Amino acid sequence: MANLSLRGILRSRVGAVVVLLSGTALVLVGVLMSMRFAPDGVRDLHAYEAAPRCASAPSKPADCRWTQPFTVTGVHLTSSRSEGDRAVLAGADGTRWETEYANRTPLVGELKKGDRVTGTVWRGLLTEIAAKGAAQRTQDAPVDMRTRVLILALIVVPSGLVIAAAGGWRLVRRGDPTTGMVATLGLGVALFFGALFSPVIGGENLAGVAAVWLPIAAIMTGIAIYYTVQKREPAAA
Repeated sequence: MANLSLRGILRSRVGAVVVLLSGTALVLVGVLMSMRFAPDGVRDLHAYEAAPRCASAPSKPADCRWTQPFTVTGVHLTSSRSEGDRAVLAGADGTRWETEYANRTPLVGELKKGDRVTGTVWRGLLTEIAAKGAAQRTQDAPVDMRTRVLILALIVVPSGLVIAAAGGWRLVRRGDPTTGMVATLGLGVALFFGALFSPVIGGENLAGVAAVWLPIAAIMTGIAIYYTVQKREPAAA
């Protein structure tokens, strides 16, 4: 069914144009995001990690780090992928801070209303909490954007190139799409979804993601080649 669907897309020249543009868009997203964030993607993270302790509570956003106690007034854990787990904290002066977290471990999932935590404030943002011998950064903490955009590029650029190649190949050839074209488009789509799955195992680590993605890519490429050889149309007499 997948083969028939992909072949049907490529059979139409409009479909081939859409395939070409979709692949090109994926490549452009990866390249432009890398150009935008990779050069200075760790600047804020390095600034945060090197920031000294504030001598006193800052009256406005400052580049030093200030720690103070907070009381947990609410915890909202969710199973939705579109939003993170949240905790509402209150300072001694009554200021209310709503914080969000990418994961509920190691700390936020263990918090209960009334618990006390130590929070870190940097540049006017509550960036980290600590309690019960554990610490966890909030979504407002600076992150390694360089690694994130390079992982994004690893996901979208190779698959985008293969998808665009399938669309371009179809547009320069007359007649029905060949088995090779269909296999190429299938490979590009498979590479995209395989790469999306890789960070689940490899984590937010470029080497870890690459270690998962490269074997997947090699296996999928082998399957595409095997399919092309097995299904190759006989030469016209």
